[in-house]
Amino acid sequence: PHAAYHVHNTTTPLGIYLTNPLLSNIDNAFVGRTVGAAGLAALSPATLCIDQVLYLFSFLSRAATALAARGYNNVNNKSEAEAKQRMKDAASPALSIALFCGILLSGMYATSSPFILETLNVDPLLHASASSYIHWRGVASWAAMMQSILLTVFMVTKDAKTPLKIIASAAVLNVLGDAAFCVWPLRTGCGGAAAATALATLASTGMMVKALGNRDMLPRLKLPNKKECRSLMEFTGPLLAITLTRMAGFMNMQRRAMTLGMESLAGYQLCMNLLVFFILFGEPLSQLGQTKLPALIDSNNTREAMATFRSIISLSTFAAAGVGFAAYLAASFGTGLFSSDLAVRAVAGAAAPTLFLAVAQTVVGIAVDGCMMASKDFKFMLGTGLASFALQAKLLTYCTSVGDILGTFAIRLGSYAVLSVGRALLGYGNLGRAIRGEGRGRKQVVAKPQ
Repeated sequence: PHAAYHVHNTTTPLGIYLTNPLLSNIDNAFVGRTVGAAGLAALSPATLCIDQVLYLFSFLSRAATALAARGYNNVNNKSEAEAKQRMKDAASPALSIALFCGILLSGMYATSSPFILETLNVDPLLHASASSYIHWRGVASWAAMMQSILLTVFMVTKDAKTPLKIIASAAVLNVLGDAAFCVWPLRTGCGGAAAATALATLASTGMMVKALGNRDMLPRLKLPNKKECRSLMEFTGPLLAITLTRMAGFMNMQRRAMTLGMESLAGYQLCMNLLVFFILFGEPLSQLGQTKLPALIDSNNTREAMATFRSIISLSTFAAAGVGFAAYLAASFGTGLFSSDLAVRAVAGAAAPTLFLAVAQTVVGIAVDGCMMASKDFKFMLGTGLASFALQAKLLTYCTSVGDILGTFAIRLGSYAVLSVGRALLGYGNLGRAIRGEGRGRKQVVAKPQ
């Protein structure tokens, strides 16, 4: 019953999480077909500069999810209006900081993209295309940062349909923009694809602000006070350190791929976009853990905590097998959609088996990650993150192909997932103590039926 209930509540959010990586793959297809292998190779460092920096700030949305969920599900709430107010108050500091940081990022991208590419030792032949992509995507960085926080508000209040409609509308706008800027009447290559994505991001953020404002659910912008900063830092401090180790791992993978030649770099870009697309099948389960488990852990509701944790692990395991196989098929037989270069397609096809492993391990790892964040088990997350980062960095020095690079990623995420599940089942951490009935004086709470 729990598994069926959780499947129902993750189906719609899945569409939200898949939209952005789907658009990235559409950008790849337009650039690959209109510019060629050089355009795809330029997108690799360019998307690293944009998407990985935005990923660096994902600690804000994760912290906002945890705080907003606790506010919305607070046992002292006497009405829906009071629950919404607590949720808005909890999300407000994160939204304000996200906007401020996003404005700084937009300014940095507008003025410093050539310097960033030189620092990454990007091939000078790729600088023009990569710089134009960074410039235009960077224009909308502030909106992308805000959007990540606004999405948490929708998800915490269990409204996934509204943001799905908004993002689907933006997706249509993005595809039309790609066609106009990359095919006809303009043929502006990487910069055109980035401009289309930026316009879609601005449009979707504006629609989200309007939708939340109409429902009196929009967190207000303000300077956080000391209490709010302390509450936010409880999550953002550890999560920032954890995110930095993960981002550093991606950067090491990128650097290694850049030593393999242009065709391999273009093939790596194709594989990474497929990886990012397919691993997000685990994100709704991560959100489920972040929104459902905190209240169960705080109340030591052993029965429901164990049932929810078991459902998340079971669903993620089944999803990993199916999604990993889909990624394998896409890399083996679908690369013709993104590039007509046979060498690039051969690189992606050769990496398909390890792409399967990387996707499967990461889907489970992302789902488990949400449970660990709900448990506030940050020391364990950081410790295993640093250890797996060091292991991956060592293994990357022996990599001679894109498949080898993806294999190190599979090892890193797989080890994290196994250690995290084992820790919880053995009764360690807040989640482990809750599912074994050892938290808060061993008092067990019977949950209300769903």
